[in-house]
Amino acid sequence: MRLVVLPLLLALTACGAPATAARSTDASAAPASALTSAPAPMKTESGSECAPAPSRKLNVRPLRQVAFDYDPFHSPEELAAKAPLVVAGTVKDFVPGPVVEEGIPGDRTHYVLMPVRVTERFKGKAAGLVHVKFFQGGLRDGKPIYSVADFRRAVPEGTRILLFAYPDTREGTVIRNRTALPARTPIYAAHPQGVLLGSGLKVIGGTEEIDPDSRWVDPCGLDGIVTRLRAAGYRGTTP
Repeated sequence: MRLVVLPLLLALTACGAPATAARSTDASAAPASALTSAPAPMKTESGSECAPAPSRKLNVRPLRQVAFDYDPFHSPEELAAKAPLVVAGTVKDFVPGPVVEEGIPGDRTHYVLMPVRVTERFKGKAAGLVHVKFFQGGLRDGKPIYSVADFRRAVPEGTRILLFAYPDTREGTVIRNRTALPARTPIYAAHPQGVLLGSGLKVIGGTEEIDPDSRWVDPCGLDGIVTRLRAAGYRGTTP
């Protein structure tokens, strides 16, 4: 997989920007809100009925601060063949992550960690809780433009997620570790297409927009994609 970063696009990221490039263009989704009633059941092309799922409003803007240059996969099945870790679960929280110096002396890049409660594991080894790292944002007056609380409001606890991830290999010097995780707790980085969030029967790309005419959507939402992964040979197991 080729991941080449683009130039910085946010003036606010002049300080504290990651090795990947921040961007400001994003879906203008509303802030997260309480659960709403489940939509009416839909049917797949085969005629089988989709199980209803509760909808929730999500704001993915905090997750979309990085622009990637990469060769996209055409479907979740294609990405699953390459990603070492594929799990389904729910968002548990967002917590402060490491502060890292990544090549520019004196520059500080802040990250948040998203712990995911794993309910089903399709590929790779993972504990019941998987920690995924996201760029927290460029700095304003020495602080990231998005607080940890902003992430929590945007993608609240209980949000369904299908995650395609790699062990985090980002280089740099950790200046400050703001999360007291047990020693040797693995940290993961998601593939740009590898954060799929569920809201009712809709699949929402966490870090990249999803083409509504592509194989990245399914009439039955995340459940439909999970069914397709099983059909492709990725038999889900519980942690």
